Amino acid sequence: MDSFEFNKIAGAVLGTALFVLLVSFVSGTIFASHAPETPVYLAELASAENTDGGTPAPVEAEEPIGMMMASADAGSGENVFKKCKACHTPDEGGKNGIGPNLWNVVGRQMASVDGYDYSAAMVGFADGGKVWDYETLNAFLVKPKSYIDGTKMSFGGLSKGKDRADLILYLRSLSNAPAAMPAAGDSAAMTEEKPEAAAETETAAAENSTETAATESPASASSTMTAADAEKPGDAAAAETTGTQTTTAETTMAAKPAAGEADGVLAMIAGQDPADGEKVFKKCKACHTSEESGKNKIGPALWNVVNRPVASVESFASKYSDAMKAHGEGGTVWNYAELDAYLASPKSYIPGNKMSFAGLRKEKDRAAILAYMRTLALDPAPLP
Repeated sequence: MDSFEFNKIAGAVLGTALFVLLVSFVSGTIFASHAPETPVYLAELASAENTDGGTPAPVEAEEPIGMMMASADAGSGENVFKKCKACHTPDEGGKNGIGPNLWNVVGRQMASVDGYDYSAAMVGFADGGKVWDYETLNAFLVKPKSYIDGTKMSFGGLSKGKDRADLILYLRSLSNAPAAMPAAGDSAAMTEEKPEAAAETETAAAENSTETAATESPASASSTMTAADAEKPGDAAAAETTGTQTTTAETTMAAKPAAGEADGVLAMIAGQDPADGEKVFKKCKACHTSEESGKNKIGPALWNVVNRPVASVESFASKYSDAMKAHGEGGTVWNYAELDAYLASPKSYIPGNKMSFAGLRKEKDRAAILAYMRTLALDPAPLP
């Protein structure tokens, strides 16, 4: 083979090699793949942990937890708790899971559940007798790992203040003697009360529901009612609602509705569907039963509440506040007008009561729940 022939072959091979390299470079540039900044498996884990909507963004200025809980809904909180069920049990005497049992958690000393292996971080944080008060629970639930660095809790957190308030109100109900509700303007301080007062407090929370609110509205008494009191049965709720009685006639008069003020709602009751009122009553179920022979819970049973004397449920007698009992001694009953006035604005109608429920502003909602409450009897009260 002469040199010219050899050069042609070598040139062809070299040209082919250069062409292959050029094609590889161009295709690599066009179809380049870059490793993700966060490995896929970690991204998926974060997504799984943050089922409430992802890693919570920095929480902007919010109302104090006491303010948020004043309008919280324990029923909604129970739904939020579904995110916790994989690791925690809520029942009295329930076993520890991946996380400790949460019965009686509000007000409980931190890292104190027997038989549960807490992380060193949690034990260290709890040093000094810290308790799970409202403020601490609220801060922890925003993003557990940021609040207590090193905790074993992998949950991403709840960025929405309403979700946290609803959940905390539900957690509060997991007790035979619920912790006192925080004042609406307070951060999270929990006042110490006797079990009876605590029950009243819990009742107020329940009474946040339109139903209890209605029951707890004594016409002439002013009382201190907790969020749980809102869910107490008519008079029981009322009794519970009157935690402290106002003594001045001026305050009592100011709380009473003007003549004819409730006529609009009373005229609407007959035309309302009790089924609509039953939907509103779902807010009360965490603290009250509505069935005949239903047991008292945090608040008294609400069967037969319309036209029932205030503070008259015998099995709940020891749990009524002194103010509510005093109000009942005057013969006050939970008639339609009383219930309507109270449900419209519990704190305005009975200044100083412990019920934190803001009230039902819509006349239609109040008329509907009164129509439903009327059905909770074998012999329903006559319509107004």
